[in-house]
Amino acid sequence: MNLDWQQLYATFLPFIPAEIAGDLTLVGTFIIALCALVARFWPKPATGSKWFALYSLINKIGMNSKHAANADDAEEPRR
Repeated sequence: MNLDWQQLYATFLPFIPAEIAGDLTLVGTFIIALCALVARFWPKPATGSKWFALYSLINKIGMNSKHAANADDAEEPRR
């Protein structure tokens, strides 16, 4: 079963009061934007570093995959 975020959000939205749904949307948007901003300026730590797990989580939440300006960890383009 392939369930995307919009479908999941639309499924649970009727069960959540409007005030709370608006607040959750605002907080979620802020967290994603903050992670994207942090990911933009945070260089990749060493693979064995204690910060690597947090770096990976922030990049996933901030949707910073393989195309960011600081992506020294991105794959080289295939020819």
